[in-house]
Amino acid sequence: MQQVDAIVAGAGIWGCVVARVLAEKGRKVLVLEKRPHVGGNVRCETDPETGIEIHVYGSHIFHTHIDRVWDFVRRFVEFNGYQHKVLARHAGKTYFLPLGLTLVNQFYGLDLTPAELPAFVAAESAKGFAGGRAPANFEEQAIAFIGKPLYDAFIREYTRKQWGTDPRNLGADVIRRLPVRASYDVNYFPDYRQGIPLTGYNSLFDRLLDHPNIMLECNVDWLAWRNKSLIASRQPLTFYSGPIDALFGYKFGPLPWRSLRFEQERVPTVDFQGTSVVNYTDADVAFTRIHEFKHYHPEDAAAMSAPSTIICREYPQAWKPGDEPYYPVDTPESRERLALYQAETAKMPNLVVGGRLGEYKYYDIDRSIDRALEVASNEVL
Repeated sequence: MQQVDAIVAGAGIWGCVVARVLAEKGRKVLVLEKRPHVGGNVRCETDPETGIEIHVYGSHIFHTHIDRVWDFVRRFVEFNGYQHKVLARHAGKTYFLPLGLTLVNQFYGLDLTPAELPAFVAAESAKGFAGGRAPANFEEQAIAFIGKPLYDAFIREYTRKQWGTDPRNLGADVIRRLPVRASYDVNYFPDYRQGIPLTGYNSLFDRLLDHPNIMLECNVDWLAWRNKSLIASRQPLTFYSGPIDALFGYKFGPLPWRSLRFEQERVPTVDFQGTSVVNYTDADVAFTRIHEFKHYHPEDAAAMSAPSTIICREYPQAWKPGDEPYYPVDTPESRERLALYQAETAKMPNLVVGGRLGEYKYYDIDRSIDRALEVASNEVL
């Protein structure tokens, strides 16, 4: 095997950015990916019948307010300017998320002004959570923010499905950043830099790895490969982005994760739901949301007018070793276990653990890129 300066284990967004930065610093980088393709959970496929770009592992929308991330990623792709809007179905009606004037006025049958909304929400919150102490769990914190009627309609059962537990078992921190907008702005993300790569997400990963200093091998699981390494002279610095608990064989027990199951369907209609994502907040619907992928590329006239469309129902489910982990479950117990694994990584000076799975944090794409830029730029090989 050719001499390399660094190994990147995992070709998701964090790993691909790390590899690119190192390569541009003149380092020889070997990227190992256990799947047959790069891109991690942002991987897409193009439907041959309609040309629709399908997000294989659920919807991914790029949005950021971080200047260096925006400057970096636009070296490789341009974006179409898509602005993400999410609808919610409750009791047979459709509402715009997030919580703001549009939703509140429709739900309560009111015509509040921006100046009136904060006082109204505060009054509703006081009815459900009297205060006098800090909210002790997710449910109390949510009611303290928005009141019980809105919580019951849009959050309680959706959260129960998403996390597989009663919301009262979740920490208050989970929802403390819930936005309540005193405006009619229905853009889901506040970042003005948003979009989907015009040439598709796969092109981003292909271009990140298109460098003479980068070697790529797919269908190679680094956890199994590391014990059979052909690099005999030295073990190069390795950047690992897999699950931190799997790295140590779950010696302290698996960290709790939530997984997802996706069911795709071809529907013989031009437009199934009129938008990219609709959340289903009621308990009698097993899935949490339906994705309709053609809406991510409104500039693609052929795909938008195709006589059929691709939808995907998303079902959260319990995770066990061997399943794909998606969401870390943040509890006092999981934080204690994570600290044990982090202490183990500190004993390994030639190993850098990062990314969503390695850090046990749910990062948006831009935050993963930012963390990768930070790690790879500061690392001395």
